[in-house]
Formats: sequence, structure tokens, C-alpha cells
Amino acid sequence: MIDIEKYLLSVEKPVQYMGNEVNSVHKSEYKVNMCLFFPDIYEVGMSNLGIRILYDILNKVDGFSLERGFSPQEDMEAIMRENSISMFSLESRTPLKEFDVVGFSLSYEMSYTNVLNALDLAGIPFRAEDRTENDPLIMAGGTCTVNPAPMSKIVDYFVIGDGEDVMPEIAKIFVANKDKTKAEKLELIKDIDGVYIPKLHRDKKIKKAIVRNLDNTEFYADQIVPFVKIVHDRVSVEIQRGCTRGCRFCQAGYTYRPVRERTLEKNLALIEKTLKSTGYNEVSLSSLSSSDYSKINPLLSNLQKKYGESNLSIGLPSLRMNPFSVEVAEQIQSGKKTGFTFAPEAGTQRMRDIINKGVTEEDVLETAVGAVKAGWSSLKFYFMIGLPFETDEDLKGIHELVMKVVRACKPFTKKLNITVSISNFVPKPHTPFQWAEQMNIAEMERKHQLLRDVFYRAKHTTLKMHFREKSYLEGFLSRGDEKISDLLEIVWKKGAKLEDHGRNFQFSRWKEAIDELNLDEKDYLGEKSTDVELPWHMVDIGISDKFYISELNKAKEMALTPDCRDNCTGCGMKGRIKECGELVSDNLK
Repeated sequence: MIDIEKYLLSVEKPVQYMGNEVNSVHKSEYKVNMCLFFPDIYEVGMSNLGIRILYDILNKVDGFSLERGFSPQEDMEAIMRENSISMFSLESRTPLKEFDVVGFSLSYEMSYTNVLNALDLAGIPFRAEDRTENDPLIMAGGTCTVNPAPMSKIVDYFVIGDGEDVMPEIAKIFVANKDKTKAEKLELIKDIDGVYIPKLHRDKKIKKAIVRNLDNTEFYADQIVPFVKIVHDRVSVEIQRGCTRGCRFCQAGYTYRPVRERTLEKNLALIEKTLKSTGYNEVSLSSLSSSDYSKINPLLSNLQKKYGESNLSIGLPSLRMNPFSVEVAEQIQSGKKTGFTFAPEAGTQRMRDIINKGVTEEDVLETAVGAVKAGWSSLKFYFMIGLPFETDEDLKGIHELVMKVVRACKPFTKKLNITVSISNFVPKPHTPFQWAEQMNIAEMERKHQLLRDVFYRAKHTTLKMHFREKSYLEGFLSRGDEKISDLLEIVWKKGAKLEDHGRNFQFSRWKEAIDELNLDEKDYLGEKSTDVELPWHMVDIGISDKFYISELNKAKEMALTPDCRDNCTGCGMKGRIKECGELVSDNLK
């Protein structure tokens, strides 16, 4: 156990290194131990629902102990390096090097260098080929692993897809085979759905792991209650998984198919147990599209009936853009209205049809007016630029749509404020746009300036735009091949780490590293042929390339694809899971 008490008063937010929070688990007897490491600071990592789920259910496996780890902030890292303190786990402060397995949760590509920093602090070699039996197995899971290639030289095995079933299965295998070598353990898990082992699976297609029925998964009611305020400081319960809308840019919408609902009764039971276990008075009903949950009205009414007098705060982080969403939001925000968020994604109907958003201008205006009439005066709109087949007229359409909203809403409020948030499109793997070209820095700047010009002096609006350099790199990393592992090592040596915090981000060192490796921007950001094998070809998420190509062609024609709950669109998931369409509630069929 590493002694860090004497340093805690010298760092910011020392409680993030203390552990012993409510519902944390401390096992004294086990055969195999694992540290689940989130490569970001504590307040970000502890807001991740996947961490909460896996921590609870894996610690229920006999003979297996799961602890947590998080990236230290700069002040703590300086102390660790100065005093030769190894990277440690939170529960027992055991050095990472002493664990049987160290697993990294990869939910954002820009955190990859944080993985290397943690390994370096732990004294664990970066490359899988350089590690010995004295080093832990290195595992990775999370959304980013649908393209495992960028981290394939670093990670021993990936778990791709849903983790609730496969992770406990692997844990039980490791417990039963504690004394086997690392190579023997990898052989034992290599045929499990979702497991990708770079050394063993060079020529094999890996099927993602899929939880077929959320009702049959272990409850994760004993969620940890941090001592410090975190980004999402509340109970989080996933009411359903997946989305059927088919937005052509949305990686999560495709990779989490099919839609699976937890039943009303199970959701209510999970929420009740979690609130009792944690003492929170706020719950987030998590989903890619919360208002699409078929039992959303009875769920909300039951919660209000049971907890109305205790002032339970309910959050719905993702709502569709229609008047029904306003009605749903009104049910949970009867008091002071804070902000209402919309995501039309594109300013013109032409572009919304290209991306299959399924939202009309009338929907946007009706929803905005409904929200303002209901008491919301602060609205936030999310748009993307750089989408395939976009023109400058489509960019100007963002301003025109927002101005229509202003004119429609102004008669109903005196304090209207609309934040227009602009992100730069990144064509992600396993989407119909995975072959599309991504904007380079110069094109992003040109389009940003165009938007700044048209929004100049636009009343009641605030324009915010995402960092173009980070979007550029996100494209490099998300669509990357094995060479990205080399890029990460070089750029880490130049100081890249925790680049989403403070002033740590420096684009210049990334460009230097890219140039040193002679990486061609067009190989990563350029348009790709549908006939060429992509770096993530080894991962089968259940959707066929034939469907993706069909959707790409329909985008060119501005043709819509219906919600697959209304009519099967033939994406290929039924070929993988014959129950697809039967995994949701009866009234969705």
C-alpha cells in the first residue's frame, strides 16, 4: 500500500485520491484483482456510467476484486514523479504493476495519451510485446474500441460491445485459472464474443458482445457516492439501450443497436434501490433518446407519485425535438426552468435529410415555442458543420433557422437567449459516413469565419464553436490504424496528457509527431473508397457494409430511412440476433 497522506494537503481536491467513499468495495480475500482505470481525472471518470455498472457487478464475482484508478492532476503527478510514487489504485493504493489485470475505459480518443502516462507512472512497458509475466494483462473497453487498431500495439485484449455479461465471464475464467500464464489465459477467452486479441485475431472477424435483455443483467444499485462534486453528481440509471432513429453521423446509434428496453417495473426497482443505497435526491434517466422509451410517461408519473414530497430531481439527458419532449420536460421541471437543449444538427432541411435526422423546420419551431411558453427562456442548439455534401448555403441556413426561432419565440418571453453550439463533424467508424472526407484545419477555419460573419450582431444569440484542432485530431485517432500507437508514444514524450484540462493542449506537438512519422493527412482524413479494407474491418457490430453503403447513397439522394421500430430497415442486425425487434417492449412492434 502506497502512503500518500502526507502529500494530500499539497494538492488540489485531495479527496479524489483518498477513496473510502460510500459504497466503495474493499476485499481482503480474492484470487484475482483488476484495476479499472479511467484515463482522466476523478470527477470526470466517476461520472461515467460504465464505470459504475462494472464496478458493482464485477465485485459480485467470487474470488475477484475490482478497484478503480484515475489520472492524477498535474500537482499530484509532480509529487509522484519527484518521490518515485507508482501509479496506484484508489481502494487499496496498490501499484498498478501489482494487479493481474489493468483495464482502461476508452470513451474519448483524446484520452489515449493519458493511458500511456498512467502506464509510465506505473512502470509498465507501453508495448504488449515488451511486457513480461511480471506485468499485468492490459485490457481496454468502451466506445472507442469499435476501432481497436490505434491501441492494438499497447493493449493485450479488448472487450468490444456490452460488458455486463462478458466481463464477469472473463473474471470467472481468470479466477479459475489463476496460475496459468498470460498467454494461456488469453487462449481461454479468445472465442468469447466481444473479445479481440491483436496477437491471436489477425485474420478473424470479432462479433461485438451484446446484452440481449437488460432485465436479466445484475442491478448496479450500490453506486459510489463521491466526497467531491463530480461532473454528473447524481444517480444514473440506463432506462434503455440503443437508438432506432438511424442518424447517419451517429456512431453510438449504430454501435449500440438493437434497442433494448428495461421494463417499467425493473426501472422503478433499480431507481428505488439506487436512491436508497446512495442517498441522492437526483436521478438521471439515461438513454440515447430518453423520450423514445415506450413507458416514459408512466415511469415519470410513478416517480413523481412515490417521491413527489421528497423533491426528487429527475434528469432526461437526451430528448427528441418535438412538442412531446416539452411535455415530458414539463413533468420533471415544474419549478425554476434552467435551459432547454435542442439538436437539429443542421440548419437546412436538405442537410437534415442527408443525415437522416428526421426533424423538420416545423418541429424545431414548435418545440422551441413550446419550451418558451412553458417557461424556458434559455435555449441551446447543437449544430454540426463539415457534414458530407454540405454547401455554404447550408451553413448560412444555421443562422436563418436560429433567427426564425428568435422571431417565433420573442413574443412569449422578454429574456430570450439562444446559445448556438457548433461542432466539427468527424466521420466515425461503423457509420454510413465512415468513408467520408473530414475537414482539414484550413476548411474548418473558413467555415468558422463564415458563421462568425453571419452571426455578427445577431440579437439574443451566443455563438460557440468547438476547437478545430481537437476535431482534426479526433479524426486522426478515431479512423486510425496501427501507426497511431507510434504517434501516441511520440506525442506523449513531447508532453501530451490531460489535454482536455486547463492549458495542457498544444496542437504543435501533435503536428511535429505527425510529421516525424511522415503520416499523410489524406490517409486519415481523406475520402475513402468503399472497396478498400478499413482499419476497423476486424470488428463486426452486427450491421452490414451493404447497409452502410445503401445509407451513404441515400444520403446523396437526400432520401430518408424510417425509424426501424416502425419498419425493419434491413441493417443486418436480425442476421446476428434473430430476436432483434422483439427485444423491446410489445407496444413498439
